[in-house]
Amino acid sequence: MTMEVGDIMYMLAHRGLSKRFPENSLTAFQEALRSEFDGVETDVQMTKDGQLVLLHDAKINRTSTGKGKLAQYTYDELLHYNFNCDQHGHYTICLLEDLLRLIQESGKIVNLEIKKEALEGTVEKTVALVEKMHLQSHVYYSSTSITQLDTIKHLSPTSYCGYIVSHHLKKANQVIHDHHFDGIHARHSLLKFNDLLYYQQVGVKVGAWTLKKKKDLVYFKENNIMFVFMNDFIL
Repeated sequence: MTMEVGDIMYMLAHRGLSKRFPENSLTAFQEALRSEFDGVETDVQMTKDGQLVLLHDAKINRTSTGKGKLAQYTYDELLHYNFNCDQHGHYTICLLEDLLRLIQESGKIVNLEIKKEALEGTVEKTVALVEKMHLQSHVYYSSTSITQLDTIKHLSPTSYCGYIVSHHLKKANQVIHDHHFDGIHARHSLLKFNDLLYYQQVGVKVGAWTLKKKKDLVYFKENNIMFVFMNDFIL
């Protein structure tokens, strides 16, 4: 049994085409946007000197040749490190503005996750940059942080805000209701049919991460969700 398919399901490359290229690198985004993906997902943080950059972890250890917390570095200092995620080649940390230019050129969409640990002012600068580049209709926000999402809604009431959860859907459902968020972005294994039916009934959009199998892609496409997140093509 499946629900009627309504809106288009967007396939987003998780941290860019991160199975094939270093995650959150400009190349990973370029290659994803040249492909059949509808857009990309990424993680926004801010450097010590106020530059908006794209990095998943609070520390740069895993993805670069450097060590320590991102927030302790200026952008120029970060340029000394190779963000190649232990792969071949040299990659610099990607600026949000550079990704947004790619979104402008491609006409596709981007899901910006504002990290819970991001420095104060990250949300304000991000929303301002999106508005400056006239990309409001191409940008969808998400976060594990209720505070970050509340701030986005205050600054840009019509912007899409998705609450990210890895467990406890019932608790998350109450948060979404109380804070008037637009969607839930959940670990795909949590999303059972009755959950998807509930979200459809109450008008909450759904994002499922991170898919690796075709059967899961088909299942969510049949069941009327808005986003699926993948590291690579699913054949």
